[in-house]
Amino acid sequence: MTSVNEPGGAAPITGLSHVQLLVSDVVASARWYTVALGLVPFAEGLDIGYVALQHRAARIVVVLTHGAGAGDRSPGPAGPALDHLAFAVPDGESLDAWASHLTDAGIDHAGVVLEGGHPSLQLRDPDGIAIELVAP
Repeated sequence: MTSVNEPGGAAPITGLSHVQLLVSDVVASARWYTVALGLVPFAEGLDIGYVALQHRAARIVVVLTHGAGAGDRSPGPAGPALDHLAFAVPDGESLDAWASHLTDAGIDHAGVVLEGGHPSLQLRDPDGIAIELVAP
């Protein structure tokens, strides 16, 4: 039996609960994530500046919270240290379908590219947060 101090010995993790992103305009960002990625409203508190969106099939929740200076993507105390948020998709054919969807929705992207040997589709949300869709 491994202890929690040994590699692989931590308590089990069953998946990703949520990702919380600081954004400059919660409503505009929620609209973008709904159109771009098909996320749907899950919970909200617009009076305190947040909305939670969910991709039901993937069981992923993205929480968008109003943050001062959210457009500043520099790492460290002055800004968030998030490099990008990556979502897994089943295969390259799915990436092509995503590319068509994004183009039809008027969302800018560079098309499917190879990233570290894996096909991916890269785009940015209204605050410049890098979003990636990756096939195995």
